[in-house]
Parts: sequence; C-alpha cells; structure tokens
Amino acid sequence: MNLLIDIATLNSVSATFYFILLVLLLIFWRQNRDIDAIIWWCGFPFFRLINALIGSDAIEYDLEFIVYIGNVSILLSDTSLMVGCLKFTENKTPWKIISVYMSAFIILCVYQHGINADLALRTKGIIIFDIIPIIASIYALSQLDNRNFAIEKMFTIFWLAFGVGIFVFWVLIDFEFNNPRYDTNVVLSLALAYLSHIFITVGLIILTIAARRSRLMIDITINKALEHDLEQTLEEAQIANEEKNQFLTNMSHELRTPLNTIIGYAESLKLGFYGDLNDRQKEYIENIYSGGELLLKLITDLLDLSDVEEGKIEIMLEEVNLTRLFDKTLPLLKEIVGKKSNRLKVINSISELEEPPTIQVDQIRTKQILINFMSNAVKYSEQDTPITLEVSEHDDAHYRISITDKGRGIDKDQRDNIFKPFNRAGITDKNIEGIGVGLSIAKSLIEEMHGSIGFKSKVGKGSSFWIDIPKSKQRQLPIG
Repeated sequence: MNLLIDIATLNSVSATFYFILLVLLLIFWRQNRDIDAIIWWCGFPFFRLINALIGSDAIEYDLEFIVYIGNVSILLSDTSLMVGCLKFTENKTPWKIISVYMSAFIILCVYQHGINADLALRTKGIIIFDIIPIIASIYALSQLDNRNFAIEKMFTIFWLAFGVGIFVFWVLIDFEFNNPRYDTNVVLSLALAYLSHIFITVGLIILTIAARRSRLMIDITINKALEHDLEQTLEEAQIANEEKNQFLTNMSHELRTPLNTIIGYAESLKLGFYGDLNDRQKEYIENIYSGGELLLKLITDLLDLSDVEEGKIEIMLEEVNLTRLFDKTLPLLKEIVGKKSNRLKVINSISELEEPPTIQVDQIRTKQILINFMSNAVKYSEQDTPITLEVSEHDDAHYRISITDKGRGIDKDQRDNIFKPFNRAGITDKNIEGIGVGLSIAKSLIEEMHGSIGFKSKVGKGSSFWIDIPKSKQRQLPIG
C-alpha cells in the first residue's frame, strides 16, 4: 500500500466535504445572524480546508515551512470551534488566555522548525495543544439544555470525543506512523479523523437548527401569552366601553330632562310671560338660555356618539326633493351664521335642472350634518369672513352639498384625525365651543345613508367640507 497516495486521496476528498460544509454554514449564518456562534463555527471547516489543501498530515513534504502553516491551521480550526461553542452556550470567551495559548503554539512551531523535528514530534505538539479547545468545546456543549438540544448536543459531543479517541490511538502506537505494521491502521485513523471533522460540522449545523427551533418555540409561547393578555385586555376594554356607553346614555337622559325645564323657563322669561325684565335681568336670562342650549347640544352629541358606537343609530330613509330639503334647512343655517349677517353666500346649481333632484335620505340626519358643518365654519373663522353654501350635481350618481369658509384651515398632520371622535384638529383654544365629536357623527350618519363625506383645507386659507348624497335609484330607472 502506498501510504502517501492514500493520504493525498483522503486530503482531496475531505477538502471537498469541508468546502461544501463551509458553504452550508455560511448560508445558515446569513439566515441567522443573531446567532453569533455560527460565524466562528465557519472557521472550523475553513481552516480544516486550508490544512487539507496543504496536506500537512502527509509523511513527506517538499517545503517543510508549509507543514507548520498546516499545523497552525489545525489549531485555528479547533480554536474557532471552541469560541463558537462558548458563544453558543453564552459562556465568557477568555480572549487573553487564547492569545497566550496561540502565541505559545507558534513559538513551539518555530522551535520545531529550528531543530528540524520529525513527524512524530510535530504530531505530539499538535495533540498537546489541540486537545485543549476540543475538551473546552465538549464542556461547553454539555451545558446545553436537554429539553431543546438533547439529540443535537450528544451527536456533536460524540464526534468530538471520537476525535479524542483517535489521538489516544496515536499515543498507543507511539506516533510510529512510518512503521509498516501500522500502515493500514494509520490510514484508517486518518480517514476516521476526517470523518469526525465532517460529522462535527454537521453537528454544528443541526445545533443551529435546534437553536432556531428553540427560539421559535419561545417566540410562539411569548406570542400566545401576549395574545391571551391582549384578548383579556380587549375584553376588559369592551366591558369598560359598554359601561361607558351605558353611563353616557343614562346620564344624557337624566340630564336632558331638568335641562329642558331650565331652558323652557328661561325662554318663558325671555318672552315676558311673567312680566317685563330690566336690562340686567335680560342679560342674565340670555346667558342662562344660551348656556343651556349649548349644554343640551353637547349632551345630545354624546348621546348620538354613544348610539353610533353601539350601532343603535336610527336612519329613516325616504324619497326627498333635494331643493325642498335645501330650502327648509337654509333658515336654520342662516340662524347659525346670524340673521343680520351678510357672511353667508348661497350657490344653488340644482335649481336649474330640468328634472326634480330626488334623493333618498333621512331628512333630520341630513340637516344635522349640515348644521354641524355650518357651526364649525362659524367657530373656526373670523366674523367678517365669508362662508359659502353650495349645492350642485357632483356626478351621474351624486349631488354634493358643501360649506366653505375662509378660516384658519387644518394642519396636514391633523387631517387623518379629523373624523375621529373627541378630535378638534389640534385646536386647544378653550373659548371655542364643542368637544370634537360632530364630524365623527356626521361621517357615520352620511355613510349609513350610503353617501360619503370629505374635505379639503389649506392652512391660513380656510376649509371646505362636503357630503355626496346618492341620487334616488327610482329616478334612475328607465321609463316605459
């Protein structure tokens, strides 16, 4: 048997496997960069590949210096393995000791090169140093949790220990690699050593898979706990919301009864049913009446919001002539702007249509929306600025009613919140009446009537709010 050729063949075959396993580890590292150990483990097949290509385990060499590069590669390989195992098991890496350890081995190599050491002496030096990172790796992996890594860690530890067993065999034959009696056993031991390296790398890969599986199980457990907590929180929030709605409903009804009485008496006093009042009394009664009206509106808004959130909103759809509805609503809107004010400009484009503009809406709810629009236009603009009320045919399926002011406008960062309840577009002025639920209610009402709501605004230039009301379907049916 030609020992040199057999070892060279083993080197070539093992180099191929080292390269394949290195590529696999690099792929795993790219997919699992949060596991720091993998990049260190990549050094194990990488330096073994260098050693295999150099062929430092062969008996004869042309350049003796290359031998020691191969020996250093062996030690770097197992040192990388050890560092990876320490990081994988979250043990502290003793970098100072490793530096001293590597320096000592390099000094040994320099010494052996100087005395022209033979194969047996070189191998003894490698084993003495190489046994340390292997034992450290076995110790580190033995600390892994058996619940998550039982099979994977035992597989890897077995092949690490198997490599130590090969070292023991070389000690038993007293490193007589050139002894003809041990030719077959030496080649077999080298083949088994290469095999152990391959299976150690496979063990590192399955440890990575096990670590990812363990982390996924932990994430699943955490997600389940979070999901349970979220369900419990949502259930508690739902109960609290129901209690809030019930409270608002009860309080609204309880408050409106005495409040209507106060407003009624105040109105009677204003009209002089109980005798004439002096100027101061008239001023006080007017304050009581206007304050009561405002409070009643706020309570009504809260009650409407509660109904919207509970899905109890009542919509009575009926066929309505839009022109008549517009004419009935206009006096109410003028009242909000001020009867004596010339601010309101009305543009009625549908009065010129040949066919009656028929829609299917809830008249009261439509008036409520327009009153809300007009109230906001008055509140958020100066007294001397114009307000435009326009009704027009928007497209083949809709009429549009819009109210445009020349007020302060709405900031861009507030526009996504404009239809959310209790939102006032970032306005913090307490002198402006309202609690910020009108537009939220308006949106729910028009959508219940199968219409849509929208706006456009420019800061410092004003805002325009509109509703698009569907045309009556009966009007769209063919005749004959």
